[in-house]
Amino acid sequence: MVGYRAQRDALSSAIVQQHMDAPLGPTVNLLGSRDPEEFLDGLGAVQALNSTRADALESFGRTAKQLKNRKAQLEDRQKSLKKDQKDVAKKKREIRKKYQAAKAELGLLSAADQAAFTTSDLNLGFEVDASGRAARAIQFAQAQLGDPYVYGGTGPNSWDCSGLVMKAYAAAGVSLPRVVGPQYSATRHISMGALQPGDLVFYGDMSHVGIYVGHGKVIHAPHPGRSVEYTGLGGFSKAGRVG
Repeated sequence: MVGYRAQRDALSSAIVQQHMDAPLGPTVNLLGSRDPEEFLDGLGAVQALNSTRADALESFGRTAKQLKNRKAQLEDRQKSLKKDQKDVAKKKREIRKKYQAAKAELGLLSAADQAAFTTSDLNLGFEVDASGRAARAIQFAQAQLGDPYVYGGTGPNSWDCSGLVMKAYAAAGVSLPRVVGPQYSATRHISMGALQPGDLVFYGDMSHVGIYVGHGKVIHAPHPGRSVEYTGLGGFSKAGRVG
């Protein structure tokens, strides 16, 4: 912007000065010369002046074009950012709606049912048969058993479902995306019948993820009001293998 303004001001000053020095133009003044040598000297000066001003005009044109292109790029970027903001706001509204629906459904349960529903299952009852990265990821997740669910939580003392999965595999030396959908995309998709400990299991609408630990059990961070716990495969319909 500074370069553009400087070139524009310099070009404007040159044009104004030209008209002040020779209102009819330097070429017309030159034609009025009666001295041949003066005419030839003046002709060279006019040609040099015209060449210099042509170069300045060309440079100014290039700068103006670059500025116009940059402005268009910034406008496109601004439109893209506005769209991203709308998408994020829409996703947040959907999550709030699901949460409120689940909360309302929970309110309809009896006190005994609510107690059963909100009590975390922290006991597995068997040894996990896993090795390598899968074993390290499961061990990390197990160390978080009992930590509360907090939306957006990525530890160290609270988690959401995808935050727990991401950090569990990070502890095993594997980088996974932050949210559920991209996590599914980052895995090798397998059938639910081919599950092995360490595989990731997902809800069909990509609203939830957990880590399979074997014998039909999953470790996950479920939802507000609950903590990291074991659960069954109910609700999980898609699976992916990491690595």
